[in-house]
Order: sequence, then C-alpha cells, then structure tokens
Amino acid sequence: MARSTEEIYQDFLQLSEDERELLLLRLKNEVQGSQANNGWASPEIEQSWMDECDRRVKAIDRGEMAMIPAEEVYRRIRERLAR
Repeated sequence: MARSTEEIYQDFLQLSEDERELLLLRLKNEVQGSQANNGWASPEIEQSWMDECDRRVKAIDRGEMAMIPAEEVYRRIRERLAR
C-alpha cells in the first residue's frame, strides 16, 4: 500500500540534516534524469573528485596542508600574469 506524501514528509523530518541533504540531492538528480549527471561527465569522475576533496580535507585537518585565502591566490595569479 502506497504511503501518503504527508507520511513520507514526516519521516523526512526525522532524518538527520546530512541524511536530508543526501535525500534531496538524490531526488533532484532523479527529477533531472540521468542525463544531468549532476554536472559531472561521469559518475566515476565525480567519485574521483569527491575522493580528492576528502583527501585534501583530511590533510588540512592533520595540519599537512594549509589553506590559502582567495585574495592571496588571486594576487599571486595577477602577479604571474603581469610578468
């Protein structure tokens, strides 16, 4: 027997914030269809980038990698382009 949208919504409200975000992303992708691929060329490429992001966040948390403010990055780029 199918559940009502209200019942589903009430269950949704019981999820953690992370679970709600993941579910919303999955629903959005489902509505957009498999062609959208969430902006990625393929699921494999998306997973590779997600793995790289995780690796970098962990390195920052361990103090092995420093974050550089965007203003500093832009300044360095402008200096290199001006040469």
